[in-house]
Amino acid sequence: MLKTYLKVIKRTKKEINTITPDNYYKNIYEIDSQKLKENNIDTLLFDIDNTIAKVDSKTIPEETIELFKNLKKQNFKILLLSNNHYERVKPAGEILKVKALSDAGKPAYKTYTNALKIINSKKENTAAIGDQLISDIIGAKKYGIKAILVDQLSKENNIQTGLAQKLQKHIVKKLTKKHLFKEGKYY
Repeated sequence: MLKTYLKVIKRTKKEINTITPDNYYKNIYEIDSQKLKENNIDTLLFDIDNTIAKVDSKTIPEETIELFKNLKKQNFKILLLSNNHYERVKPAGEILKVKALSDAGKPAYKTYTNALKIINSKKENTAAIGDQLISDIIGAKKYGIKAILVDQLSKENNIQTGLAQKLQKHIVKKLTKKHLFKEGKYY
């Protein structure tokens, strides 16, 4: 994580491309599922903390439960992919009635290999969705899957997400100066 951060700060073009999301939306509800289908995306890897639920919250918003039901009706394969622990991830998977991988180790390459084996999918048909450039976007892009960034649900963080958010703010500042990314400019 820190190695990639330093390369981005030094403006290594390859690393800047791996940290820039393919799409950026205000939240998961804004993502156009029809557009995903048109681009042959049938598999979605969702981060949990601050993407579908507030950090460490045991509650999943009703709107999120409905979204997941709708996505499953559209035949999307869904996997929750989280660096958080089993005790946090398993209940979220049960509530949403989807498979879940805890202690995933994002952004490691093997994380995505494992995820796609679990859900029996191919990387060219997969999109990863999360709120963190460093763990969610870099890992997906380096693996070769579509990366979708959403804004954090809450400004509250645990130790792990708090450090990543501090690094992310600095990276966003650098990307904004280069006109490569701007918070709140959704696409």
